[in-house]
Amino acid sequence: MFSKKSLALVLILTFALSLSLSVAAMAQDEEVTLRFAWWGSQSRHERTLRVIEMFEEEHPNIKIQPEYTGWGGYWDKMNAQAAGDNLPDIIQHVRKMMASYVENDQLLALDPYIEDGSLDVSKIGESYLEMGRAYGKQMGLATGVNAPAGYYDKELFDAAGVDYPSPEDTWEDRAEMFKKLNEELGILGAATPASQEEGNGFVTYLRQHGQSFFSEDGKSLGYDDDQLFVDYMNYDLELIDAGVVQDAMQRQEAPGAIEQDPVTKGEAATATNYWSNQLPAISNGAGKLLHPFLYPRAEDEVQEGRFMKPAMVMTAAKNTEHPEEVMTFLNFWFNNVEAGKVIGTDRGVPTNSEVRAALKADADEYDQAVFDFIEVAAENAGPVLPLQPPAFSEVTTAFADQYWEVIYGMKTPAEAAADFREEATKLLSR
Repeated sequence: MFSKKSLALVLILTFALSLSLSVAAMAQDEEVTLRFAWWGSQSRHERTLRVIEMFEEEHPNIKIQPEYTGWGGYWDKMNAQAAGDNLPDIIQHVRKMMASYVENDQLLALDPYIEDGSLDVSKIGESYLEMGRAYGKQMGLATGVNAPAGYYDKELFDAAGVDYPSPEDTWEDRAEMFKKLNEELGILGAATPASQEEGNGFVTYLRQHGQSFFSEDGKSLGYDDDQLFVDYMNYDLELIDAGVVQDAMQRQEAPGAIEQDPVTKGEAATATNYWSNQLPAISNGAGKLLHPFLYPRAEDEVQEGRFMKPAMVMTAAKNTEHPEEVMTFLNFWFNNVEAGKVIGTDRGVPTNSEVRAALKADADEYDQAVFDFIEVAAENAGPVLPLQPPAFSEVTTAFADQYWEVIYGMKTPAEAAADFREEATKLLSR
């Protein structure tokens, strides 16, 4: 039988336990607001807002404050908020912009949350996780993936009796393919042999020869032998001279819209300078499905140079006051299949295998082709591109300037290689 003293102790303990449970419940029910910033089209805004509604229905104590705009001005806004130590809790990023944010310690490393299970990445493959890493840390998660892609008109290839492009083709094989198509059909093989002005073809070519466009520290070019630049430009010049790709004037005067690429009008059998997520646009321009293909291999390559890239990267601000709630939202965003169906492929082909399979099951002809191509691209992709240095856009512009002078015959490839190195070195060493 309890003594009065024992009864009093039980009552005190019961009260204390009740109080602690009440405090815990209050803490659990306390409303938290997370700011979430992204850019995009009206369609993306609508999809994202719907996912936010779904999340808040499941997690009524977490409110998401949307901050969205178009691409123009987005980074000016983010940079200003970063300078004022007022970044949103969740930030839609692009890999090419991440370097300065990571270097300035403005993004939250996700590794501890992955290790303790707060952030579930079990259905995201290692190659996709790598796309969100910087300097050895998981600084974000790729929303989806994209890959450089060419497109070919199957009917024209059949008419010419030419084999379809293969992942095993070399640069020399592709040159012969362009020439054969031109000979049999009297049209261009392609407008350009690869993505020239933007430099993606050259980046791939460098990687295949064990080099890179930028050095690891981003303070210089990543290759020492300018003969690689010379050989790459000569490849284009030889195809121009053969009349199987557009010359400089034709390229300069070409409309910028993908829907008006020569392949969409039957004036070329392929297009070579696009991305996998552009398949619907170029196919709509042609009025039929155009089939995607990879960049070629190098005959003497020392490593796989082709690559995939994250369409976007979801990151968290280092100064967020609610990291646990941020992880709750990221888990929902990346792992909830119904949310993934709403997002669709707007931010690239999803990196979560379960979400990807659900979307693929409901895909139309165009999206099905994109899903299939991404699987091929993943099987033939080298390491993820390193973070681009802050001066990357200026260096890319300098490369484009030299490219135009070469194909217009104003400089030899050797002269352009030397001039590009000099200008790039200035820009990167600032």
